[in-house]
Amino acid sequence: MYSWLWRKLPGGPAARLGQLVLLLIVVGALLWYIVYPWVSLHLPVSASGLG
Repeated sequence: MYSWLWRKLPGGPAARLGQLVLLLIVVGALLWYIVYPWVSLHLPVSASGLG
């Protein structure tokens, strides 16, 4: 998947690396702030197994 993404990004190696890092940051932020909170509301998560 990463090689396909690397080939599809425009520019030279430095520009591609910057775009890839930015893309990973955006995807991580979307997961952290939108997807994970939504999932935590809909899945039963229990911390009772810790002690």
